[in-house]
Parts: sequence; C-alpha cells; structure tokens
Amino acid sequence: MSIATAFAPEQVLADVEHFATKLAERAEIMDRNAKFDKQILDEGAALGLVKLIFDENLDLDLSRMPLVHDVTERIASVCPPVAMELGVMRLVAYLLSRYAAPAVKERWLQPTIEGRAYGSFALTEQQAGTDLRGMLTVARRDGDNYILSGQKCWVGFAPVASYAIVLCKLESTDRDAPTIALVVDMSSKGAAGEPGPELSGFRGLTNGTLRFDNVVVPAGNALQVDGFAGMMDGLNMARIDAASYACGLLRGALEVSVERAATRTAFGKRIGDLPSIQIKLGRMRAAYHTARELAMRATETYMQGTGGDQDIISIAKMTASDLAREHTDQAMQIFGASGLIAYSRVERLHRDAKATQIFDGTSEIHETMLGRRLVNAFAKDGHGGSYMPSWKTVQAAETPTGA
Repeated sequence: MSIATAFAPEQVLADVEHFATKLAERAEIMDRNAKFDKQILDEGAALGLVKLIFDENLDLDLSRMPLVHDVTERIASVCPPVAMELGVMRLVAYLLSRYAAPAVKERWLQPTIEGRAYGSFALTEQQAGTDLRGMLTVARRDGDNYILSGQKCWVGFAPVASYAIVLCKLESTDRDAPTIALVVDMSSKGAAGEPGPELSGFRGLTNGTLRFDNVVVPAGNALQVDGFAGMMDGLNMARIDAASYACGLLRGALEVSVERAATRTAFGKRIGDLPSIQIKLGRMRAAYHTARELAMRATETYMQGTGGDQDIISIAKMTASDLAREHTDQAMQIFGASGLIAYSRVERLHRDAKATQIFDGTSEIHETMLGRRLVNAFAKDGHGGSYMPSWKTVQAAETPTGA
C-alpha cells in the first residue's frame, strides 16, 4: 500500500526500507556520474515521501516531523543527495502551504507533492551566504507587479526548477532594507536556471544558479509573511533535515565499520578484537545516538508550529554534522588503504559528511549564534536565559506521581 493514499507509520518505514535498498544499488553510479536522477525522485514522490508533513486534505501535520527524521536518516545512510532533494521538495511545499496566497498554493502545491514540479529555495548569493543581509537581489514595485533582478547560487533544483521561492530586498539594496519572498515562475521572461560547479560531496544533487533579469512577478506571489522571517522558518526545517543527513552518514559509517571490523583479519585475528578499533566503534556508536537524540529534540520543537527552537536546532545541526565528519574519518581509518578507493561507500560517506558542515549555516556560524545569544541573554537578565532547564522543571520531571 502506498503512503500516498493511506498513512500508517509502520508501512511508511517498510516502504522506505525497500526504497533505500534499491537506492543503495544506484548510489555509486549517481556519485560517479554526478547526474540528476529524476526517476528515483519520481519513485520517492509516488511513495508519498514529499507528502509526509501533510494530512489527506493537504493540511500541514507537523506531528509527523519525527517520522520525517527517520525517513530522511535512512535514505541519507545510503544516498544523501536523494535525501536532500526530497527534503527540498518538502521544504518548498511547507512554505507554500503555510505562507502562499490561495491561488499560488493551488498552482504549485499539489504538483510539488506529486513530484510533477520542482521548486527551489533561493537564499544564497555569491557574496551573501552566511551574511544574508549582504544580498543584492532586489524587487521593485511596479503597479500590480514586482520587478525582480539579481542572482542566487548554490540553489537546489536550479537547473530544473519549475518555480523558485526567492528571498530579496524591497526597493533598495541597503543592508537593512525590508525583505520579501517571491514565488517566481521560472518560465517567466528573464528568469533562468543553470547548473553550478561539480561538487565533491552530495554528487548527483541537482544544484546551480538562478538569474533574474527584470522578471515580472505578480504582487500576489509574495509570501504572506516578512520575507526574512518566513525564509528563516524554512531554513530551520532545512537545518533539521541537515542534522538528519548527518545522522544518516553516522549510521552508514557505523554499519560499514562494524562489518569491516568483524570480517577483516590481521595478524591471525579480527581487527575488531583490537582495543584501538573497539574504541573507535564505541565512540562512533555514541556519536550516532547523540546526534540522533539531538535531531529528534529539534524535530519536536518544530512540531509546535512556531518555527522551532533556534538554539536546539543549531545545536543539533552543528553537533550532528561535526560528529559525522569526525567519525566518517575514523571509518576510513578502520578501512586503511581500502578506505581511499574512489567512489567506495566509505569514501563517499567521508566526502558527503564534509558538506554537512557547510550548507544550511556553517558550524562556525551556529556556534557563534549560540554564544552570542548566551551573552545577550546574560546581559538582559543576569543569568543567561533558559539555556539550562530550571530547577522546578527538573524537580517536576524527577518527582514520582503522588509523591
């Protein structure tokens, strides 16, 4: 039974397991060729993997976010670029559902969920990545339309996008100019998408540049929210997904490392009997569970429908990606020279893990934001805000009922 027509978490996971098994057989080819695989995305959409955050009436149901993590982690453990592409499809569907005008939602939401249309989430510019306030893409009002000009880079689906949700400044390129987010039909005159540079990780992910040369966009295509706030809401979802990709990479690293340790012999015994290898595996297992728990905590905050807890999401994304990088490196060490074989699974895990430290906010910006908020909270209330649970909260959680 397809989860496109009926929803049961157990069936979802069973379908995803079958999907991941098939995907694992194609992952190396995708990595070698670095080619967009539309067929596999069609299969994922047909399973309902984009629809996971919606009920049967296509109303948002964020209570399914923990299930989204499980699905994303499993797919990322075998093929991270496909996990990310499905994540972007869910992300733009979320933004359309929550913030787009009815006519815009009616045009694009159903085709996106069914995989008949691809939408891009366009934030980054050549000189404005982490520093989004430095962006130069601008929309100027002209009667019932906006005239959009600018360029976005490192954009998922850019070469094949049917539409793009574009963050831009309004009327001015001044650093503190107000912002809007426009849903842009990529068939419009002056709009173009093209492939970007070939990447070392997440190969097969369709990625590139969007260009807008005086593109006419109906005013009704603006998301009904402050542009920066709405896109940050979406970015929080993307960051949770990024933590899930990293969890998948940790899971994959643990799987291949345990198998290697149990089957590779040296000096007449399994290398898994060596304390040095057991220590690596033990810490890898702890890292996976740590990352997973943090990612799940982030999904739970997002379920509330208010954009999630910024601190928890940053902690989850930063920690999971840093741990993935560390332990995919250890996996390569366990494999020795075999870990250096190009396009082998362990070598792919190693390359893909590095990418998770960079996109959706570098590890450095997350640690900086976390530290800045601590200092600002202390300056405001004298004790650093709510970065630790209060004594009353802890006491209530530990006190038996009826005590």
